[in-house]
Amino acid sequence: MRGVTREWNVRSSSDAAPTESPVAQSVVVGNVVLVSGCTGDTGGRRAQRRVEDQVTQALENTRRALEAAGSRMENVVKTFFLLTHLDHYGRVRKTETEFYELYAPQLVTTPPAATLMVVPSLARPELLVQYEVIAALDRGAPGWRVRYYPESWAGKELAYPHVPKEHAKFARSQSIGDLLIISGCQALDHETVRVESGDFAEQSRIVLDKIKVAVEEPGGSLADLVKTNVFIKDASTLPIYREIEQDFFREHAPEVARHPPASTVFVVSELPRPEFLIEVEGFAVVDAATPGWPTHRQAGTAAAAESVTAGRLVFLSACDGRPYGGLAPTPIEREVTTALDNLAAALTRAGSAFGKIVKITLMLSDVDEYARMQSALVAYYREHAPQLVATPPASTFMGVSATGPGGTRFQVDAVAVI
Repeated sequence: MRGVTREWNVRSSSDAAPTESPVAQSVVVGNVVLVSGCTGDTGGRRAQRRVEDQVTQALENTRRALEAAGSRMENVVKTFFLLTHLDHYGRVRKTETEFYELYAPQLVTTPPAATLMVVPSLARPELLVQYEVIAALDRGAPGWRVRYYPESWAGKELAYPHVPKEHAKFARSQSIGDLLIISGCQALDHETVRVESGDFAEQSRIVLDKIKVAVEEPGGSLADLVKTNVFIKDASTLPIYREIEQDFFREHAPEVARHPPASTVFVVSELPRPEFLIEVEGFAVVDAATPGWPTHRQAGTAAAAESVTAGRLVFLSACDGRPYGGLAPTPIEREVTTALDNLAAALTRAGSAFGKIVKITLMLSDVDEYARMQSALVAYYREHAPQLVATPPASTFMGVSATGPGGTRFQVDAVAVI
């Protein structure tokens, strides 16, 4: 909507004690609510054993976080579900739908954009699920209109009751204002509802074509992409994907081949179906000329920008603990510090600062190092950005199969504000 002035106020909602790892329940940026990953944690007590109970608790924790921020569950536009066992998939989806029926009926018929991954572990061994969301603070806010773009398989919209409760249900994309959020795209044929190729390169091309369709549907183009998250099961396939991606961009959007979006790679245990080899989700600004949404790309590598600024939001490519010109340092505290130093430097070059992070995603390939990683993170906050102890960012943690070349064990992804 042109001619409308958007408010970009930033506020953090946290209930962590000063001695705990500082994590906000949510952070509000303008009309966008970023909610920390919520698990089946029941307030210090051991999580219940049934996955259905953990899903319900995670969703309830999310609902409370949204209400504390002044939003509500029905305003969710994007979900990111992390599971530790793929065989829980149908039970998770059924429980999610039944929760929405009770507390957010709109999400049953017009589901959010969504991505779901299987990871080796979460913060504690008993945790089976984690649920992270992006929501609108107010669906009716001037200049921040929420739009829903449905997805269909075999002619059926992916919403209940068109598909069973156990089935995948998500939008192709949703937008808040001009920020378009694209669901994770896989190589599933939408007519046959089968994966027709087991070739990684071919699946990569199919995925990229789906990203192109999704960004063009509301009137955008590949040039409007500001961030992609790439999910693969085998780290050795990443160079193949990047080569396919560059060829795709050169063919369909040469300027994107020269100036790519920010991008983070997640090496996970499994994707929603065993035959999926890659999945990609995206964020775009569908009308960068609209007042309040200027974009700027900070050069990084040939494959990804170091950062892309969209409005007041700064999307970054992940940083790991590799020192320049060397192998990964040890112990883990040093890796964490190096990665955060790299992140701080990238934010400075983007015109932001480490203390302006609003969402952080922490990835660790050895979950036994979790407590030491958190201690190192808190120590870094206190030394370099003490305001993040009092008003911390939203945060999500996941164990991953790998974080990068050179044996690194830690990787950090972030969103900040200018």
